[in-house]
Amino acid sequence: MLVSLTVFWIYDCFLTWNQEVSLIHRRPWKKASFLYFMARYLPAFLLCIYLYMGHLQSEKFVTCKFLHSIWYCAASFCVACAEGVFILRTYALWGSKKSILGLIFLTILCLSIFDVIMTMKISSGLELRLSDRDGGCYSLSYDKMAALSWILLVVFELEIITLTMIRVYWVYRERECLLLDILVQHNFFYFGTGLTLTLVNIIAIECLPYSYADMFGTFQIVMHTIIVIRMHLRLCGANHIDLPRVGTTSHPQLTNV
Repeated sequence: MLVSLTVFWIYDCFLTWNQEVSLIHRRPWKKASFLYFMARYLPAFLLCIYLYMGHLQSEKFVTCKFLHSIWYCAASFCVACAEGVFILRTYALWGSKKSILGLIFLTILCLSIFDVIMTMKISSGLELRLSDRDGGCYSLSYDKMAALSWILLVVFELEIITLTMIRVYWVYRERECLLLDILVQHNFFYFGTGLTLTLVNIIAIECLPYSYADMFGTFQIVMHTIIVIRMHLRLCGANHIDLPRVGTTSHPQLTNV
């Protein structure tokens, strides 16, 4: 599965390369461009670390626990960059209102503090060993509480979806057009797909052994970044988003943050 995921990620890079060059690299870089770049290429490092953990033969130079810590940091950074793109899009969708940005960052702060506390507690009890038979890292014990980190991500994504839906509803009332068209314009289904992947990952953690659950975590992160990449390229490549009334958001506001 991991090899297939790696091949799929490389294939997606090739598919979107022309769009990336014309829409990202040839334009002035903004905050979203930096987040895009990290979300696009950091999964390569994440996949390399996970592959190395699965084929480690000796702990002479690095240990399984150290590699797991590196994997966790890379995974956290991937998710942060991907969610950062979602945040900027939602912020622009609301007309760059500071109150919306403040609400989002307050939620991030509260959830991050809780996540750090839970992660430290879980990491202290995690036992990773090197397999004597075929090599590779495995766990002697696995705390199901690890699903809490993904639950917190679900909570945050639900907030983003809610803010998007409220804004979409207001635009629908102003423009009196089909709600489905607005949902597609604002990439609501991208949000929904990311949320579904996170829920599947939580179920995998609760029901599967450590090695499989960790693999699903890697799968979820890589797919989540691909979803964000597709969303960002689609927005940047759109000719226009016609929202002419006062209080609505123009296409340049969505693409030039």
